[in-house]
Amino acid sequence: MKKMENSAYSRLRPENLKRVLCRPALPKDTADVMELTRTIWDGNDYVPQVWEKWLADPDGLLAIAEYGEKVVGLAKLTRLEAQEWWLEGLRVHPEFEGRGIASHLNDYLLAYWEQHCQGVIRLATGSHRLKVHHLCERNGFQRVAEFAPFSAPIMEPFSPDEQVTIFRPLQETEIQEALKFIQPNPLTGRAAGLMNLGWQWAQPSARFLLQTIQRDRAWWWRGKTGLLLVAEDDEDQQTPIPVIQLIACPFEKLGGFLLDYQRLMAFLGYTKTSWVAPLSAELQETLSAAGFYRDWELSIYIYEKTHPDGYDIIPSQI
Repeated sequence: MKKMENSAYSRLRPENLKRVLCRPALPKDTADVMELTRTIWDGNDYVPQVWEKWLADPDGLLAIAEYGEKVVGLAKLTRLEAQEWWLEGLRVHPEFEGRGIASHLNDYLLAYWEQHCQGVIRLATGSHRLKVHHLCERNGFQRVAEFAPFSAPIMEPFSPDEQVTIFRPLQETEIQEALKFIQPNPLTGRAAGLMNLGWQWAQPSARFLLQTIQRDRAWWWRGKTGLLLVAEDDEDQQTPIPVIQLIACPFEKLGGFLLDYQRLMAFLGYTKTSWVAPLSAELQETLSAAGFYRDWELSIYIYEKTHPDGYDIIPSQI
């Protein structure tokens, strides 16, 4: 209590939550947001690094919760594709947690999405975040996938001749062929049809595949029996780690594909490989046999809600 009395927030009394105002964020909120996020994740919150970008985003909505003219929470609605929306960045000031502010922000963004948007909306949360699970269920979301991060050391790298034989770069002219290959694949099904965009998940689309091709990180595997898309986790600038965005092949060939993935990454100069993989006992056995180990005991839940007006798969997704 003494800490609360000495805080800049000490004059705020959250007993009457009808006084909480949710509104679009403004540049003048920046100082409050920096203070709000200063101690979150032991000072390693990513929001300060993306705040200016979020403010400048012409799509979706960056919202803050205001109480007594102070920012006590924030959240972001992001458009990933024409009908693919993502909820992220939900934060509440540590001194105001557990008082309904997260629900206010979530309801505000969801109401905006239902009125102004279409398609499907998703979010990711930790398996331990029970209050978030209950909030999602109250608002009509369904849990559609569960993921966990796995890592593995690299294998002996390919020789240049081996590399070009086993992995051939995906061409821009092959994007539609690749999307058709992905759609019925059993690995795609285990991931609820989603690809990893870097702690955001969405249906594969022509634009997402093109972005990966332009980074030279998309390949056919062994004569088009498999497809691999890779991103780079650059949180540690000195030792970036490749992360599988999407992998598709017959399930019985996955073990060999993962071993080849490790050798390809070694050929490209990485020292470690990673995959935020869908969880299943069968898949974990395959991962373990290929040398992958689980990084966290917890997992990531993906929740999804379809717009009341429905969700049509757009042409770039087929």
